[in-house]
Amino acid sequence: MSENKTKIWLGIGGYLMLGAGGVPAGAAGEGQLIMAQIMHADHAAKSEGGEGGEGGESGYTNEDPDQVFAVNLLLAKGHLHISQEMAGLGLWDFSAAHAQHPAAEIYNNVAPELKKRGAAPFEAELEALVEQVIENKSGAALDQAYATVIAKIDAAAATLDVSKRTSPAFTMASAMALLKQASAEYVIGVSGGKIVNLQEYQDANGFIWVADQLISSLDQGLPGMPEITAELVKLKSFWSTAARMDSMATPESDVLGCISRIELKAGKIK
Repeated sequence: MSENKTKIWLGIGGYLMLGAGGVPAGAAGEGQLIMAQIMHADHAAKSEGGEGGEGGESGYTNEDPDQVFAVNLLLAKGHLHISQEMAGLGLWDFSAAHAQHPAAEIYNNVAPELKKRGAAPFEAELEALVEQVIENKSGAALDQAYATVIAKIDAAAATLDVSKRTSPAFTMASAMALLKQASAEYVIGVSGGKIVNLQEYQDANGFIWVADQLISSLDQGLPGMPEITAELVKLKSFWSTAARMDSMATPESDVLGCISRIELKAGKIK
């Protein structure tokens, strides 16, 4: 990235990536909100020290390297999805910030894995997309740049063993990693039911969107799927494209509650 593009990103803020443990499963409420607030404080400390990012320098962590690879790719898709949504709303500063996160935070974590797994790199495609966004180029050119990056990300994910990456357990674990990330973003973006960091609020929606895509691909006859689907519908309804700084938003405990209940049901999917 050029120096100018990096400065645009730094002007918005950093990120916290939940580890594999994330917010614990179980009933939502005060204890869970406190856990998320602790993670929020840790995020703030890292941002002040210049060590922000999805999990700092290490990125998403899990004992399974395939899961780490898959989730990092999906996190990139979450950022890019919300970038496109912001571009469609004419919110170009936010769109640029979201578009730059995959290169600034995630790509270095996946690059060695791309080489090891024989997947094509996509750094140049990310650069091209960011250029389109920074120059406020909407329409077909932007859509094509976005589609090109997504195709490269999907092709990289396709290098994973097909039986593993399409298994219900692997898919749900990836979705839960995204939802836990969304919960971390949301409690940074919303405090006391009011939006205090619009970009983090937006990021939460990007990760929820990708998680929903994953879960929708599963057999709806799997254990707990009706309840999971119902909670996702509720979770998605909390998002508003009209939201701005200081807007009232769904209380943090409601979002954490939905994600907790999904996690509880997701444990039955093997």
